[in-house]
Amino acid sequence: MVSYGETELKPSVTLRFTLSIGAMVLVGGVIFFYFCMEHEFPSTSGAATAREIRPAASTRLNADALPPSVAARVSAWEKMIAANFAGDDACVQCHPSESQAHQRSGHSHTAIKMADSALAKQLIELGTYADPLRSQTFQFEMNEGQFTVQDVSPGAQSIKVPVTWLLGSGTHAQTPVTVDLQTQRGIELRWSFLAGQNGLGVTPDQTRYQQFRNRSVECFGRPMDSADIRSCIGCHATVSAPPELPFLDALVVENVGCERCHGPRKKHVDLAHRGQAELAKPLISLDDPDVYMNICSGCHRDESSVAADALPHELARFQPYGLKRSACYLKSGQSMTCSTCHDPHDTVSHDRAFYVSKCQSCHSETTQRSCPQPLRGDCIECHMPKTQWTAGIAFHDHWIRLPDDDSRSPKKTASDAVDR
Repeated sequence: MVSYGETELKPSVTLRFTLSIGAMVLVGGVIFFYFCMEHEFPSTSGAATAREIRPAASTRLNADALPPSVAARVSAWEKMIAANFAGDDACVQCHPSESQAHQRSGHSHTAIKMADSALAKQLIELGTYADPLRSQTFQFEMNEGQFTVQDVSPGAQSIKVPVTWLLGSGTHAQTPVTVDLQTQRGIELRWSFLAGQNGLGVTPDQTRYQQFRNRSVECFGRPMDSADIRSCIGCHATVSAPPELPFLDALVVENVGCERCHGPRKKHVDLAHRGQAELAKPLISLDDPDVYMNICSGCHRDESSVAADALPHELARFQPYGLKRSACYLKSGQSMTCSTCHDPHDTVSHDRAFYVSKCQSCHSETTQRSCPQPLRGDCIECHMPKTQWTAGIAFHDHWIRLPDDDSRSPKKTASDAVDR
């Protein structure tokens, strides 16, 4: 067992944050650079660092209580977003099939205000949740539109913690996050909805944290600093504020929408209404495989953002990392991308025959191949096996390789694979 205080922030967290911000800059193109060049930001490094639990109070940071200079920059950011981003609804008229597919995908509901979520309603009906690994019971309430959680265990501090966001599509899990706008810190809460259990369970990767400091945020889950918050929200949203601005809920464009991958398209939409859509050239060239993979890797991660000590069962959930190490990808001249097998707009298909046909489009009887098994076999089961991560969550390993490849050893880390 370990405590939260005994663990250090892994390099992957900082790298992931940098990468997600980089992806947003890529998506925004010159618009983000223009904004940053035109507005000089004050430092926000002086935010309070105390981690003692505080009650919800009217002193919380909000757009109406900002210093005038910061408020002016927040306003400028909001105007930039309004002037350049059209929103998903604006895409429906001209791209109905893609829009319908996107609504079926997990991307369309990856960041929801907790109070507005279906899970919040279910938890209010449930009332309480007993942590199976710690002697704690959490109680859920909704007051004046604010969802709160309280540790009602004997001897616990009588504090109701407001829950801000619910992150994740729910395909595997949904994890609640608290963001304290005053301190610019937060909590990844101890409990999550786990699809495999169809109910609450310990948040993935928090099962190892069974010890915690009383009267601290650790009672409720994993403490998050500002970089953690921006990283998590940044990957689950279309746009969130840059580090130079304070994190405010109002500055988050919820969910992974069309413009997360295609860039801001307000000009394109305006021209389309005049029959001149082609005049607004794409800001991002998705025909370029490197650009395409970088966008996916911005959240799903590749070799630049995984922890060096990550083990194979952990690496399996980072699909770009695995794909970019695969012979299929390397021998394709790196022209292979995620969309070679997946519809980027739709939910993930579970049609195994479709994926096998994709394999056989290259590995056929008429092409040179090394697989000794009959082509009737299940390529996925052998070369991309489902790998258990944690909390009953499993992912197909996208490092396409032989079943007996030494890199599959449970003790092999990401750093071991660097020289392969």
